Amino acid sequence: MKFIKPTLLTLFLILSLVFPLHAANIAELPKVISLSGNANNSANDMFVRAGGIKLEKTINITGTGAITASVLQLTGTVKVINQWAEITAVTTLTNATNVYATLWDGTNSVDLTSDGLTLSGAPVGSFFTKDQIASSPYSANIADECRLLETTADRFSGRPFSITQKNGADTFIRFHLTTTDAPIDFTIKIVFEYIPANGGTLEFL
Repeated sequence: MKFIKPTLLTLFLILSLVFPLHAANIAELPKVISLSGNANNSANDMFVRAGGIKLEKTINITGTGAITASVLQLTGTVKVINQWAEITAVTTLTNATNVYATLWDGTNSVDLTSDGLTLSGAPVGSFFTKDQIASSPYSANIADECRLLETTADRFSGRPFSITQKNGADTFIRFHLTTTDAPIDFTIKIVFEYIPANGGTLEFL
C-alpha cells in the first residue's frame, strides 16, 4: 500500500475536525495586554530608559585661585548612570588641586564628589570619573604612564545617583578646582549619561 505524506494543510484540517474551536474555547485563550493606556512606552522612550541619554561637551578651564565653573543645568529629577571627563588640551596645568563637583541651587550646595583629586601636571588623555559615593573623590587615570582603573566592591564605573532641582530655582552642576597657576589653562571633554524621571533633563550651558 502506498502512503501519502500529509501536508500542513491536511494536518490542520484533521485537527480542526477532531478539536473544533468553539466560541467558548476562544474566550479562554490568553489575552494580549494593551499598552495603549500607559505613558511613555514608545520605542524611543523604552530605549532611553534602557540606555539613557548621553551628553558630551568640551569646555575650557582658565583662571587662578579657587575656580568654579557651572557646566550643566538640571531640570526636575534625573538618574545619572555615568559621568566622566578627559583632558583634551593643555596650555598650563602645573598646579590643580581640590578638584570636585557639586550640585548648586543658588543657595544650597551638595557635593557630588569630595575634593580629593589632584590634576597637577596631568597630560592630555588623562581621565577621571565618578565611581564612588559622594564623600569620595573622582577616580583618575593620569596619562603619564599606562594605568588601570578597576571595578571593586565599593568602586564601579557608572555609579548611579539621582539629583533633583530645587523647586522654582535654577539648579546647576558645577566643577571646582584650586590653582596657583596664573592662569591655569586646559580643556576637558565632559560626558554625562542619564535617565530622565518624569521629564527631567540635563543641559550643558
